[in-house]
Amino acid sequence: MAVRLHDILKTGFVVIAVSSIFGGIVLMYVCSHGSCRFGTSHSLARNTAAMINEYPFDVEGEDIIVFLHIQKTGGTKFGKHLVKNLNIKRPCDCIPRRKRCTCQRPNSTKTWLFSRYSLGWPCGLHADWTELHACVPGLISRHEGKRKKRKYLYITILREPVARCVSEFRCYQRGSTWKDALHKCNGRVPTKKELPPCYKGENWTDVTFPEFLNCSSNLAFNRQTRMLADLRLVGCYDSTVMPQKRRDEILLKSAKINLESMTYFALVEYQRESQYLFEKTLGMKFYRPFTQLSAEDTRAGALSANLDPRYVTRLEERNRLDIELYSFAKELFFKRLKHFKAIYGNSHTTNTGPI
Repeated sequence: MAVRLHDILKTGFVVIAVSSIFGGIVLMYVCSHGSCRFGTSHSLARNTAAMINEYPFDVEGEDIIVFLHIQKTGGTKFGKHLVKNLNIKRPCDCIPRRKRCTCQRPNSTKTWLFSRYSLGWPCGLHADWTELHACVPGLISRHEGKRKKRKYLYITILREPVARCVSEFRCYQRGSTWKDALHKCNGRVPTKKELPPCYKGENWTDVTFPEFLNCSSNLAFNRQTRMLADLRLVGCYDSTVMPQKRRDEILLKSAKINLESMTYFALVEYQRESQYLFEKTLGMKFYRPFTQLSAEDTRAGALSANLDPRYVTRLEERNRLDIELYSFAKELFFKRLKHFKAIYGNSHTTNTGPI
């Protein structure tokens, strides 16, 4: 008899992972008092060859681009590029002073883009990999009126972790909280015991940097790793499922695999290169070139320049997983860039010269 995961976790469980040498699938065998069930997930054995994706996107077809928007990574600006800057047969219809644009296929009312600026947050505010994969297929099928065989092309944008975390700190000081985010996993939202808030009241505007660093449940830490990983592999937000070290290892491996399998990802520090990779990967061009801000021109840059070195060290410790993930992402990013340059040459130039 199948049992719900959160009931299993209350009474103890055993997970046996078996890797298939043929399909690279991990079988999750969960048992509790004689009740067991199987489930599947992505293998945690990373393919040593970098995945190079080239997927000419047919805006008139059935496939859908899904933008996973991680906070404070430049996602707002990138999201606007998707709805206002793409040179396609039927550009998105963006009405001034409206938050959303209508992004429909030529000669159809069907959408080709799942993002904040096209559909809002139907899977939850800043929905992560786990939430989107559980939500998007069913939602699109209901939205389109019938089920069709389609691919979901996931894309995202990343940022250097310390700068990203500092930027999130500044957002809290300005009143942002993202408290409406669901963090849904395995069909439920985390309890307050699993995910205790870092502050009382409506916001965290009075937060100091030491307070920000000292909140152990602060979702700013390793946010990029958590939002790209399959949280079901670690029991969602229940930290009692396994030792923290093992949990961290699984989250990081899962995030790397999921990032590598994405159709495309950008790095905010490399705007023109990110534009080049998007255009070569998906076969769509932008009207205007992406612009690169210097670190000093960002809010995080201005604050980071004056941070006590001890705080920087603690930030690096707190974001250890994100730092390793970003290093992996940067290596993969430039492998993909090298691949397309070898085929197409330097179709774009940066502010400092050819890519």
